[in-house]
Amino acid sequence: MRYLATAGAVASALLLGFIGRHAGWDSVLTVTTNDDRFLITVSGLLVAVFGCQFFIASSVKALIKEIRAKIDSGDLPESVDEFIKVGPHVGWIERFILFSFLVSGSPEAAALVVTAKSFARAPGAREGGKLVGDYYLIGTLASVAAALAASSITRLALGLSPL
Repeated sequence: MRYLATAGAVASALLLGFIGRHAGWDSVLTVTTNDDRFLITVSGLLVAVFGCQFFIASSVKALIKEIRAKIDSGDLPESVDEFIKVGPHVGWIERFILFSFLVSGSPEAAALVVTAKSFARAPGAREGGKLVGDYYLIGTLASVAAALAASSITRLALGLSPL
């Protein structure tokens, strides 16, 4: 997961460099410093991705405690712990993509993100049984709700309809 996060950061930096090289750094600086829409959007993105983490972590905290107790007692395999550990990182990526699609007015594309995540993470959730499935479901729903709320508020701040 660290590699994926690092690759995302590198891709973002390269994209900014590409845009800057082709649009001219003056244009990039003008957009990023003189345009309130950029600052509003970036603020909303940061709130969605990182600011809502406490809310989401609180919603699954009891389940994580129960899952870890079952791993320690041998009722669940160690691989379930890895599934749980990468959850916040997957959530950051999920909320980044969801926020981006929702704030740009593409809720259909956002639905595809949740579907793709379900296909990718479902085998790990099944391995841990109902308890891990509940963790996955509650975490995903809280993450989607956070991205939806942050993107709706951001769109309102930009003078757009919430969805």
